[in-house]
Amino acid sequence: MKIWIVFSICILMLAGCTSAEYQKMQAERDQLLKNYEDLRDEHNELKIKTDVIDKLFGKWKFLNLEVEESNVSEEIAETKAALYALDLKNLTLEFFEEKGIYNYRGTNGHREVSGQFTVITVRYGDEPFPFIRFIRRSGPEISQLLFAVSSDGKPLGLSGDRGLDTAREISISVREDRLYLTMHGKMQLSPNGWVQSGGVRCYFERSAE
Repeated sequence: MKIWIVFSICILMLAGCTSAEYQKMQAERDQLLKNYEDLRDEHNELKIKTDVIDKLFGKWKFLNLEVEESNVSEEIAETKAALYALDLKNLTLEFFEEKGIYNYRGTNGHREVSGQFTVITVRYGDEPFPFIRFIRRSGPEISQLLFAVSSDGKPLGLSGDRGLDTAREISISVREDRLYLTMHGKMQLSPNGWVQSGGVRCYFERSAE
């Protein structure tokens, strides 16, 4: 009888261990599935575009600008950016929807631009990056307003005298109170993922007006 009792206890302990192990494996499996779904959401192009547009609506005021150039010193790039930023200090952009169409307006002193916009994604490897396309209706091209003309009236170039007014797309990143519009140099794959080499980035803050 004692042997049978000991044997029964061993069976129950083994069953308990097996059940605990199974629960652990099930929890790990559920976590992996959740991680997979989260990654799918992060890389869902429609979700990315929708998130950008939802946060974009409203008025934005120019805040700052960065210039990244490979053939000049950091001090020269910072000075160039500071001088150019003086021309943009009164720049405001507004994004809104009207009759199902996405529109934009921009003013900087006497310069005004308006038109429609659309957000697209461009894939580098497996990762989609959001870009914004401006379809001009009036005024200069948005790339000229943001990036092409420096304080001395000459094109703001990257890696020499190459102007930026020929670029077709501008990458976009939006937070609750910050908007980043970037005219990129080349996209290159680094150990930390895809990064830009050179470029001009404009920072905006959400306007309370």
